[in-house]
Amino acid sequence: MAGVDLILCGVLDIHADLLVKLGLSASAAFLTALLVAESFHVFGIGYFRFHPVIIFEIYTIVNLMQIAYEYQPEKHG
Repeated sequence: MAGVDLILCGVLDIHADLLVKLGLSASAAFLTALLVAESFHVFGIGYFRFHPVIIFEIYTIVNLMQIAYEYQPEKHG
């Protein structure tokens, strides 16, 4: 749902600050939940194939939160 929200905001040129930040925050929260679940696999049962995915997800979470923090909607008027 958060991805659909972000796609619609981009395609329809919607600059609603709340919608964009909510979509970015929900995406980061979902990735954080995945990161926790994958960490249980890596540290709990020793399934080490998730290391590249975990590194990518940490980067993506930081990137999404930075975009949400720095987002400034354009003022039309």
